Amino acid sequence: MSADGKALEALNWDELVALKRNVAAELKGLTDRLVDIDRNQIRNIISGIREQKGILDSATERMRQIRAEVDRRNADLLAVSEKMSQAKNFLSLMEARLPQEKEEDLQAAISANQALIDNKEFKGEREKGEILSRVKAASMKMEAIKATRTIKDQYVQLATESAAISGAIKALNDEHDSLRARGAEINGKLDRLYDAKRGLAAERDSHLAAYEGTVKQFGALNARLDEMSVMRKKQREEYGYNLPSDALFKVKETARKKLESGSKLTLDELKLLYSEKD
Repeated sequence: MSADGKALEALNWDELVALKRNVAAELKGLTDRLVDIDRNQIRNIISGIREQKGILDSATERMRQIRAEVDRRNADLLAVSEKMSQAKNFLSLMEARLPQEKEEDLQAAISANQALIDNKEFKGEREKGEILSRVKAASMKMEAIKATRTIKDQYVQLATESAAISGAIKALNDEHDSLRARGAEINGKLDRLYDAKRGLAAERDSHLAAYEGTVKQFGALNARLDEMSVMRKKQREEYGYNLPSDALFKVKETARKKLESGSKLTLDELKLLYSEKD
């Protein structure tokens, strides 16, 4: 007989009933803990893992979009930078060749010489050609000034566009860095959730092992109480209530121990011990 069985043998009916109540309460407590782990704690952790994975997936997708957008913006910035370089080279070349005259003076000279042509105030074709040459020279200087001014305006516009693109790239990179930090934070949360899940699994296994052991103990208690109940009934049927409670059962237990130890049993003890088989 097991150690638990021998321990139960030492208990009387009332003690066994009290122990059964305690074991039943322990079973209920273990059941409640197992149910709470399965229905609440593990579900909450799984829900948390699913939620954090969704956030991480969204952050990862946004980071992918940002990288693509930064590549596109960098290409735009390179194109603008090339145009700015071309404009700067053009200005360097033209500003060294710009006329000393002011634009309004050149315009006045063109108007005056054009008026001479229109009014035919010239002496012969040679003088006419000289006047036309002055008009052409002044016009070319005017075009050079206008072209330079146009390129300067374009350069300013390109510089503004470059600054805007650079600002957008910086904002995108800042967002990317923030999302990367957020991703690291989420991964930390996921690690803790997985650790908690593994911890709950281990706790559940521990409770389940305790539950199975307690169920066996509960079964042994019921079996012992059933056996004692049979003997109590037999005692009342044969001897009424003249014998103390469980007296017949204690005699039977003594006979069984004598049999297990090899001691000689009386005829009454043998009858009592094997009466259940009759």
